Amino acid sequence: MTALLGAILLLAASEGPPQAAEAALSRAAARYRGAAHASAFEQTYAPAGFAAARRESGTVWIQPPGRLRFDYAAPDQKVFTYEDGEGRFYSPEDRQLTIKKLSADEQARLPIVFLRDPAELARAYAISEEDSEAGVERVILRPRAPRPELVWLRLTIAADGAVRELSYEDDGGNRTAFRFESWRAEKPRPESDFRVAGPAGTRIVQ
Repeated sequence: MTALLGAILLLAASEGPPQAAEAALSRAAARYRGAAHASAFEQTYAPAGFAAARRESGTVWIQPPGRLRFDYAAPDQKVFTYEDGEGRFYSPEDRQLTIKKLSADEQARLPIVFLRDPAELARAYAISEEDSEAGVERVILRPRAPRPELVWLRLTIAADGAVRELSYEDDGGNRTAFRFESWRAEKPRPESDFRVAGPAGTRIVQ
């Protein structure tokens, strides 16, 4: 049975993503790999079984090869950074820093997913397209591994490679969406900006 499952997954991986989806992912990777970028964002989180969604907003920075920083401004100030497999979450209100090694599925939920090569993504995810409007492609990624932490992930990619939305559903049925506005190229930030530490006296949870 294990050998059969492996053969099925290998065959599916060899099929590759649809041409339009692969082209959209390639445009996004080319746009964001070359320089640091920043954008205003709005994040919504809808727990399974609840109609109301929590909304947050702020600014996000992406910096190759795979650094990420969210500065949340509303309704609460907080910072999330990611680098080299490690996520850091700092809450000024609680004076607490949480440090965690992220799984592959947890890393895939971050906006750095569109820095990855489409061929690499196709080995880990079944890639398909959704109905798209003029100048915009909606690409769906579903993990090939059984019982993943991530059920699906959707990227909405404009003709110029700008990612307008990243949304996903986890295995608990909870849904999260990030909407991005006005991406702009930025000067690279120092490494320390992507390893938030908090001021002296911050409580650290690992």
